[in-house]
Amino acid sequence: MKFSAQVPDVRALLSGTEVQVAKSVTAGMRDVTDGLKQDLRADVVAAGLGQRLANTWRGLTFPKTGESIEASAYLYSNAAKLIDAFDRGVTITTKTGKYLAIPTPDAGVRQVSKRRAKGSTGNGLTPEAWQRETGVKLRFVPTKSGGVLVADAFYRRQAARYQGRKSFRAIKEAGPASGRKFVVIFVLVRQAKLRKRLDVEATARQWAERVPGAITAKWTL
Repeated sequence: MKFSAQVPDVRALLSGTEVQVAKSVTAGMRDVTDGLKQDLRADVVAAGLGQRLANTWRGLTFPKTGESIEASAYLYSNAAKLIDAFDRGVTITTKTGKYLAIPTPDAGVRQVSKRRAKGSTGNGLTPEAWQRETGVKLRFVPTKSGGVLVADAFYRRQAARYQGRKSFRAIKEAGPASGRKFVVIFVLVRQAKLRKRLDVEATARQWAERVPGAITAKWTL
């Protein structure tokens, strides 16, 4: 996802030497770049999507050095597909036509190293990776909407041989005293709907309208 803002004819807006105009335009566009980036990051955090995703927004001003009467702003995200998904609202399905496996809080393991991530997308947690990480076998229980993958509740956390791993996170114990026969680790669904949480275009449009004022603010005689 990329956005750009450019001043078409600064000479019609400002008077003075070309050098001063170039300085004003470039300084103004740098302010716009930084302001838009900060607002886009704030929108992501306000939407409940976290600071990590927010920090994927990056901004560049051209030229990178010096001044130009045709300076422009360039904004992009290092997680463009994810930002776009929350900007549009999309329905996620599997390529195989089977189930999406959504980990529950009881999954415990939050990161899977690349060395053990066979069957994963990046470091995303899959049932296969979870079983390798914990040494605990999952069992399928059907439901009306799909199913769940559960771990029997009578194990005593993970096997000791797994606890030295850097990515180890202890799974909350649940046993006979709690009356639970199993712990739900993954919920299986046919598809998942990501609701629209962002409006990137509206934020970018607001800053595009501020370009003339940002340049004027940098004008000095």
